Parts: sequence; C-alpha cells; structure tokens
Amino acid sequence: MQLFDRYFLKPAIFAAVICIAVAFFAPALSIAQQPLFKLLPVAQTGVKFSNEIVEKESLNVLSYEYFYNGGGVATGDINNDGLPDLMFTANMKPNKLYLNLGGLKFKDITKEASPFLEGRANSWKTGVTMAD
Repeated sequence: MQLFDRYFLKPAIFAAVICIAVAFFAPALSIAQQPLFKLLPVAQTGVKFSNEIVEKESLNVLSYEYFYNGGGVATGDINNDGLPDLMFTANMKPNKLYLNLGGLKFKDITKEASPFLEGRANSWKTGVTMAD
C-alpha cells in the first residue's frame, strides 16, 4: 500500500476519481442513440440528386487538389412562399434546383427556372450561394 500511496494517489482520492469517471461516462453507454436525421425516399421527397465523381487519367486528385471536396447546397425562398427551396451543384453532373411544395415534397424546376442553372456540359462546378 505504501507503493500505491507514494507513487500514485491516495486510495480514497483514486476511488473518488474512478467513481466520477464512471458516473460521467455511464449514461452515454446505457442510452441508445437516437438518429438525428432520417433518410427519406425519392418517391416521398421528389429530390433525386447525386454528386457522382468519375476519376480519369487527366482529372484526379493528383491533377486537381480539391477533386473530392464536393459540389454544394444552398437554401433560400426563391418564390416568396416562406418555404426553403434547394439548390444542389454537382462537380461533373448537371446542377438541380428544387422548389419546396411543403410537407418535405420538392419539384425539380431546374429547366423551367433557367437553362443555365444546370451548368455547362463538361465543366467542373464547386459550390453555390443563394441570397434571398
């Protein structure tokens, strides 16, 4: 016991530290984690977007440092109905603009809004900004 007292902590202090640590971490271990988000199907939301990146010999992370940074997403009320509409940019695919119909239902209005929203063919797009 002298070795413990001399080189570590007094047994009472050590026991108190262990009890505090157990009391602090035990709730995190015993409570089942509830997910913060739920993946909703395309049939329910109407949002069908994927930023697919295809590596090529001339276009990859070695030739373009930010290759895997992704596109972008912005929200804003484009028709003043009080609902947040969505704009997605894809690095190598067409961009998409979705009008919020309410109840987590969206309509793709990209071509109706502007033929330029999809972006130029074979162009690299990174990011989007929307101001309301």
